[in-house]
Amino acid sequence: MKTKILIILFIFSFFPVFILARNSAQNNAVHIIPIKGTIELGLSGVVKRAVKEAKEKQAKAIILEIDTYGGRVDAADEICGFLKSAEPVPTIAFVAEEAWSAGALIALGCKEIYMSPGSSIGAAEPRVGMDGKETADEKSVSAVRAKFKSLASENGYPVNIAQGMVDKDLEIKKIKIKGEEFILTSEELDEKKSQYKENEITTIKIIKQKGKLITLSADEAVELKLAGKIVKNREELLSLKNLDKFEIVEISPTWSENLVRFLTGPIVSSFFITLGFLGIIYELMYPGWGISGTIALVCLSLFFWGHYLIGMAEWFEILLLVIGVILLSLELFVVPGFGITGISGITLIAVSIFLAMVKHPNPLKAPKIELWSAFYTLSWSVILVFAGFAAGVKFLPETKLWKKIVLSSGEESGVTRDAFQNYLGKTGKTVSILRPSGRAIFDDKILDVLSDGEFIDKDKQVKVVKIDGNKVVVAKDI
Repeated sequence: MKTKILIILFIFSFFPVFILARNSAQNNAVHIIPIKGTIELGLSGVVKRAVKEAKEKQAKAIILEIDTYGGRVDAADEICGFLKSAEPVPTIAFVAEEAWSAGALIALGCKEIYMSPGSSIGAAEPRVGMDGKETADEKSVSAVRAKFKSLASENGYPVNIAQGMVDKDLEIKKIKIKGEEFILTSEELDEKKSQYKENEITTIKIIKQKGKLITLSADEAVELKLAGKIVKNREELLSLKNLDKFEIVEISPTWSENLVRFLTGPIVSSFFITLGFLGIIYELMYPGWGISGTIALVCLSLFFWGHYLIGMAEWFEILLLVIGVILLSLELFVVPGFGITGISGITLIAVSIFLAMVKHPNPLKAPKIELWSAFYTLSWSVILVFAGFAAGVKFLPETKLWKKIVLSSGEESGVTRDAFQNYLGKTGKTVSILRPSGRAIFDDKILDVLSDGEFIDKDKQVKVVKIDGNKVVVAKDI
């Protein structure tokens, strides 16, 4: 009995040490999260993981090092939500270079903002279009302005400065009323004038004229109490906040997060869409299942996989894609001619891609800025598809790779290159649709053939009118 009591006392004597060691391990780190490059939904996943880890380990602080010209507002809004969930861990934004557009929204989502010399923050008017030069509609501007206003109010930043970053129609002035300074819109100033005597109100400066957006330098941000102070670098910030004695944990994306960010980037997404549609077009032109169809499937699969991982592509969009592919397969192998089946398949694939680029669960209620962004990305891809198709038709048949593929297909049918000449003038029957490429049978041999320009249905009599290298050109045998 005495032995058991001694063992229990021994364990409990070390229990405070274990608690202190555990708390020490949890409370001695500052987590640094880089916010660099384009803001997109892949980045929000990185921030979500980093904030969760910092909160679980009871970090001393989370510092976001920001250097970005902006990106997706919905991704920035998600990041702000994660930062709010970090409480009670303090969040600090350090603007190392630029915090524009969505980057400014993320900075406002932190409890404190510090800026380096020469840095800037602002210019957050939502834009649409392929070149990003077209201003979004009033509804989208109003929605983004509301987000900026809400975050500024919640975290104690000048609300009108935040709104002026988004809405160019606001006029904002710095006013002194009875010795107290205010930052007011022209409408608010008119209201104040009705409450005070004229000599009690003094205009200090016009911060923003109507028709312009607010973009503040580091000095201006400090003067207007948006930023706390100018610091040269991270080390000076850590020293200022008495965090320099704690361990620094550098958060960096994992290989899988980097892969997802790469797959869902606007340029790569557009590239996948373009190659996917080009592959479909070439697969419709040439009979059977070939390399173009395989490329299309791989590209579309990578596009949807990446967007599924970041929560944009749901099972509904994937189901639409699968149905579209099935309809195209029926068009290729079962249904004669190119009609409603093929058109429906391509339409469903296009719709599934469009919906996968809209974050909102109900596209009918999605902000117009999201819909326009998806529309322009898809439109840009379609333009590239037509350009790529035109270039392919003109130059691809002359390439060695293409000739090798055509030659290989001919040899698979049992016909060598030299033997093609023997078919000149012969008649046969199509065994697939020629649009303009397809297959026809001559003397019990099935050959890959090319019509002389027009589409020819299955089971039609054709005649070989030209042999051009590996290409067997046929025309209707009337």
